[in-house]
Amino acid sequence: MLRVVINEVGEPALPPLDVEGEFAIGSAETAKVRLPAEAARGEHVRVDANGWRALGDVRVAGQPATGGAIGEGVMLELGRYRVAIARAPDGAIAASPQRTASLARELVRSLLGADNAPQLTVERGPIAGASRALAPPESTLVIGRGDEAGWVIADADLSRTHTEIRRGWDGVRLADLGSKNGTKLDGVRVTDAELRDGSLIELGNLALRFRDPAERHLRGGGVAEKRSVAPVEPPRHARSSAAFYAALAVAALAIVGLIAVLAQ
Repeated sequence: MLRVVINEVGEPALPPLDVEGEFAIGSAETAKVRLPAEAARGEHVRVDANGWRALGDVRVAGQPATGGAIGEGVMLELGRYRVAIARAPDGAIAASPQRTASLARELVRSLLGADNAPQLTVERGPIAGASRALAPPESTLVIGRGDEAGWVIADADLSRTHTEIRRGWDGVRLADLGSKNGTKLDGVRVTDAELRDGSLIELGNLALRFRDPAERHLRGGGVAEKRSVAPVEPPRHARSSAAFYAALAVAALAIVGLIAVLAQ
């Protein structure tokens, strides 16, 4: 089994992924180690117990590389991302698909910026339109009508601590806290479940919509770029050439006019 650790240049490393067997590093959903599409092809690197092979642009110690042995460990450079691969310690357990997907979303959040954290928005209830962003992993948000809740909502049908939302390295999960009226996710009563972009949570008289821009981006839905595009001006030499030919055309018309007058 191999241990993979990813970090963006200048950012802390994400928790490690322990991966068993042959696997791909890339942006495709089938890649066990997933990077943003801006940095990697669908399958950018193939890895097995003996070594790695590049299918896209990869550098090692700043130099282009096409493959090699894992040995005591290797650091692959894919754009602004660093992927360290080494032998996993004894007793390591292979990472779940949920953790792989969650770490990919966290990489995309860095790419998209601070305003793209997962969030809950009230679609129905006493404070319709209100929203709450979820803090970075590992963090929890308790929703209820009691003062001990992290998000206090005045709804008589809510328990004092009704539902907990946990954002962890294995994704965002919902857990009912033994509430009197229960919690529904997409119409089904649940006690514990994973949230996905677009999920609808119902508790008491509330309906909360869960949104995750990073998950949507990975699915190909994209997020509008924040930067504006300035009009592109032609190069200075192109503007000069245009002015020259315009002046030449005016002069030619003047000469034609003069010839016509003299011919009369």
